[in-house]
Amino acid sequence: MQLRLVALVGALALAGCAVVPAPDSSARLTLDDLIILPEKLRLESAFACWSPDSASFLCLRRDPASGTRRILRIDVASGAETPFADAQALTKAFAAAPGVNRELAGHFAARRRFDWTAQRDGVLLNETRDLFFLALGSERAVRLTNDPREEVGESLAPDGKHVAFVADWNLWVAPTDGSSPPRALTTAGNENLLHGRLDWVYQEEVYGRGNFGAFWWAPDSTRIAYLVIDESRVPTYVVTDHRQVHPVNEAWRYPKAGDPNPVATLHVVDIASGKSTPVELGPWSKDEPLVVRVGWTPDATRVLFQIQNRVQTWLDLVEADPATGATKTLLRDSTAAWIEPNDGPWWIEEGRRFLWLSERDGFAHLYLYSRDGTLERQVTHGPWEVDSFVRFDETSGEVWFVGDRDDVKGAQLFRCKLDGSEPVRVTRENGTHVVQMAPDGRHFVDTFSSASEWPQLRLCAADGSIVRELERVDGAPAAAKGVKPVEFTKLRTRDGIELDAALFLPPGFSKGRRYPTLLSIYSGPHAPRVLDRPLTADGLFHTLLAQEGYVVCAVDNRSASGRGLEATKGIWHRLGEGELADLEDAVDALVARGLTDPERVGLWGWSYGGYQTAFALTHSKKFRCGIVGAPVTDWRLYDSIYTERYMGLPTENELGYLRSSVLEAAANLSGRALLIHGVIDENVHLQNTLQLAERLQSAGKPFDLMLYPGNRHGIVDPVQNRHKYLTMAAFLRANL
Repeated sequence: MQLRLVALVGALALAGCAVVPAPDSSARLTLDDLIILPEKLRLESAFACWSPDSASFLCLRRDPASGTRRILRIDVASGAETPFADAQALTKAFAAAPGVNRELAGHFAARRRFDWTAQRDGVLLNETRDLFFLALGSERAVRLTNDPREEVGESLAPDGKHVAFVADWNLWVAPTDGSSPPRALTTAGNENLLHGRLDWVYQEEVYGRGNFGAFWWAPDSTRIAYLVIDESRVPTYVVTDHRQVHPVNEAWRYPKAGDPNPVATLHVVDIASGKSTPVELGPWSKDEPLVVRVGWTPDATRVLFQIQNRVQTWLDLVEADPATGATKTLLRDSTAAWIEPNDGPWWIEEGRRFLWLSERDGFAHLYLYSRDGTLERQVTHGPWEVDSFVRFDETSGEVWFVGDRDDVKGAQLFRCKLDGSEPVRVTRENGTHVVQMAPDGRHFVDTFSSASEWPQLRLCAADGSIVRELERVDGAPAAAKGVKPVEFTKLRTRDGIELDAALFLPPGFSKGRRYPTLLSIYSGPHAPRVLDRPLTADGLFHTLLAQEGYVVCAVDNRSASGRGLEATKGIWHRLGEGELADLEDAVDALVARGLTDPERVGLWGWSYGGYQTAFALTHSKKFRCGIVGAPVTDWRLYDSIYTERYMGLPTENELGYLRSSVLEAAANLSGRALLIHGVIDENVHLQNTLQLAERLQSAGKPFDLMLYPGNRHGIVDPVQNRHKYLTMAAFLRANL
């Protein structure tokens, strides 16, 4: 067995092991550019929010020279920009709060993001483990909490008069004017019984990474719906940080596939009285349910929630009486495989009907329902997907949404009638549009970018025309380093499916020459990486490799393509196999074009992409080497909610888990593998990489290994991130 640390061979590889003659060009990327350029190629302005009257919007703008940020009010009609609150005024107001010195106040004022009241007349901050509220125009911020407890999930009431938050595992509320101290709405919470706070797996797989708040204000600000999560039966996984003399252990409640899940119950608390009412979930208890979305009807008379069975093959939309907890199911949704929650329903016509997003026909489309849950009709149709709901225009009767009808790689704004007629495209340029619509629907702020256009921020009219450009990223720093747009292409599989791919070609590319080729993959369900957007740091790394003479091909297998459940469902209960078949076909297509040397093909990926790379190296002979970043190496080692959605329970799909395992096939490793992992990764645990290392050692298989102390699922420390790219480049020069 030969185990090498890449750090030991990197110098040799960099010194003279490049197998491809580097093109002679002064315009070349360096490893430092991979860290520095992304900061130079981002917008300095960020949309904050619209004014309630739609006459203006707020924008947070950074001064590149000083690093300070200002809040600007931008007038829609004239384009005039006036300070809404400048850094000096904010600093002065925060410095007036108890216990805040001017240096700390300056840090508060330089934030990139603020939580605004719905009326846009105040901001909430969570800083130094305490909450602060500033009514704009006031000369003094209010310190709402002043204790060593950590406050999480803070959320302003719709009327802006209170803020709710979680501290010490309980739900609290405080008036934003500081007229009285915070008040506990629940008192029974503890480290195993979380009131209003999500556990790890719910925030990671259901409500969104980093979002630990598990409570929702009623629109009239009188009640809060909240989850109580019992994780007392969930196994504990310990992550150890070895950088200190005495290692620091972090204990995480983490359910792996088949383990006991956290048990969520739903409750409603009245703010004035403090009385809490449980919502009746008994009808679903036998299914080990997941409560995956919570909200309210617009009139605040009913709580709405989405609930699923453990393996996520159906989803119910349910309403509950907040006074009694009695429930009524409005609809049950299902597909040919699994089903995922959405952010609906979206109420229209003063709550008489609602829109719902479903993949039941194989693609995500909008459906129209009456108030009682009766289906009226499907609104959008076709082999494309609605990405997100934007608004409903009560006057015109049109629904506005973002979708990918014209190109799965991009995102466009559309509008359509409720009668099922063909949608009308609003945004004009091909690429990716992130839209913030004004309340009156007459304008929207569009953050636009594409593979050939660096990000732009502009104000647009409702017909899609550009009223004025607010900012455009200058791509000169990238152009000076030889960065060019990728070349999009299609790669045909053995059964005639066309896979989306993006090619990074060497300068002076010659069609008569076969090049060493690296596939860049993610491969996870519904998770495309071939997108009509500007390059990320990884894209710059691909460009750096292309400048050294490699061809890099980013490719989405069909289940990762974003082409709906219709393209994805084939991997249900059998992860790895279908994805690999598509990747092998992608290689064959590149070879058939005369582009790729079939003896010099590698691949790399991170997270699911790390899993798929490891699976390919242990189940195929096509790949000379692979970079396996933070991989799952056996799905029994990953979290329950994600894994069981696609694989079912281990007890019910034993063969599927065995066939999808990299560990079980480690002895079949073909080609050289570089394993990379963050040591304190609490998401995909280091045990995945360590168990694979042990299996490879037992099988006498040489491999390379690089660990990054102090890093989690991503390598975020700039110095270590640069080292990651250094390590990867050295490995490819030595092996591809």
